[in-house]
Amino acid sequence: MYKYLLAILVLVFISCTGSKPKMLFPEKVSPDVYEVLLDNETVKVMKVSFAPGQSDNMHDHYPFTFHLLDGGNAQVTMPDGTINERKIPGGFTGHNGQGVRHQVKNIGSKEINIILIEHKKLGSMPSFNTDENLAPQKVSPEIYDLVHEDEKIKIYLASFAAGKSDKVHEHGPNTAYIIKGGTVKVLAADGTVSERSFPDGAVAYSDNIVRHQVENIGSTDIKVLIAEYK
Repeated sequence: MYKYLLAILVLVFISCTGSKPKMLFPEKVSPDVYEVLLDNETVKVMKVSFAPGQSDNMHDHYPFTFHLLDGGNAQVTMPDGTINERKIPGGFTGHNGQGVRHQVKNIGSKEINIILIEHKKLGSMPSFNTDENLAPQKVSPEIYDLVHEDEKIKIYLASFAAGKSDKVHEHGPNTAYIIKGGTVKVLAADGTVSERSFPDGAVAYSDNIVRHQVENIGSTDIKVLIAEYK
């Protein structure tokens, strides 16, 4: 009787573990399309480039944020064979809080370039008590465009014109992608002042709450995509 029950338990265990599909990482199955810019235990940032007519292979995403550097027409195939077409303009920013398995093909005549921030621990990270009175979009709404917010994350597009400064504000842990770089002066909470230059395409990750003020001291506009965890 004991051996019979043990055999049943083993079969149940094998059945349960076998039912979970293996994750298909996009940079593994389609390295010609997905370039990893940053990868740690919390986030993965990738640049995704589709030449006209190019397709990737079926793959999975963690919950993700995306920004179209160069938009276009795409065909999306789901695992059940469902196919739909989407036209997404350059500059569009979106968020998928669930993750997905799919295959994508560029069916347009121009290259599509996307910045993808995958959030590996979304929903399982500890809560961060930032001061809502110092939320970037509240103190400097002319700079911080809050394009998405839910109970887990905020997504900003921050645009600094040349010579423009925001007001003192606070960020929770976040991932940032520099769409258009430049040189900034940063005033920290302790009064320390520093200057930093960031090229186009730079990526940064912070796991701390930060309070500061930022001024664009360069001659060109700066634009940043920020995914901030709550």
